[in-house]
Amino acid sequence: MKTPYHESVTPIKRELIECDKDFAFYQYRVDNSVGECPTWDHPTQTLLWIDVRGAELLLLDKQGMRLTKWLMPKIIGAACRTESGEILLALKDEVRVFDTRLSVSRYIAAPEPDRKGNRLNEGRVSPCGNWFLFGSMDDSGARARTGAIYAMDRNGGINRIHDGLFIANGFSFTPDGHGFKFSDSFLGVAFQSKWDPLTGTISEIREWFRSGEEQGRPDGAMIDLSGNYWSAGVSAGRINVFDGRGVLIKKIAMPCHAPTMVCGARTGTLFVTSLVRAEWPKNFINRHDGQLIELEAHKGVAVDYPPRFNLS
Repeated sequence: MKTPYHESVTPIKRELIECDKDFAFYQYRVDNSVGECPTWDHPTQTLLWIDVRGAELLLLDKQGMRLTKWLMPKIIGAACRTESGEILLALKDEVRVFDTRLSVSRYIAAPEPDRKGNRLNEGRVSPCGNWFLFGSMDDSGARARTGAIYAMDRNGGINRIHDGLFIANGFSFTPDGHGFKFSDSFLGVAFQSKWDPLTGTISEIREWFRSGEEQGRPDGAMIDLSGNYWSAGVSAGRINVFDGRGVLIKKIAMPCHAPTMVCGARTGTLFVTSLVRAEWPKNFINRHDGQLIELEAHKGVAVDYPPRFNLS
């Protein structure tokens, strides 16, 4: 029986799926239940992400073509690298710091002791590196509006900066570092706000756009250097690209049924995680569901990658 933080390393292949006029699509077979939160780490040239329901942290080494997995002690909602090289984990109901070299973790905080039906979900490091924003969602099936957004500072202090969501999702910062976009996947609504990097707070929150079941409810997202918001349309099998006004300017059909989040690695390279729903019939699931998809753009997409978190 595998113990918490058990590490496994296996070789992995990059398989060409298809090409269209805009992208070449590649697949890495990772068999996630709910892949989420991919983040490219420029210093190590690796991709970090999570399998929420599989309770795993994953790392893709593209140069060595190796996949590393760590088993988590409970469901995981988000993760990011710290400046020291450790991994900050937003587990089901607590935040911990994980040392991958020693396979040990230390406790930071439990931000929602009064919301037993919730789990933590989604996360993003601020452009300055001094804040880690993470969210929460109702996970009880009650469809309660108990989701929130939290900002964690360098010293481990955590403040609730927004409340009243069903599913906090789609966290992205604007290229100038002073805007913050997020979504509520259950409502199918994306919001825009002003971000204050000095206080770690958001203000002037307002609805930005709506995207329903047929178009693709907004799940995880990124903002490119032109200010366009790349949103995983999880219910429609596509990536929806919205401009700064919230106007849909591009739809990218994905080979998987339910893409969950998109991130940039370098100019022209994107990664997309995906899920497999437990209730899907076996004859509905295709070979790309639950896999990691890489998109190579024929025309460069100018992207940036988040910094590491400056945790003291």
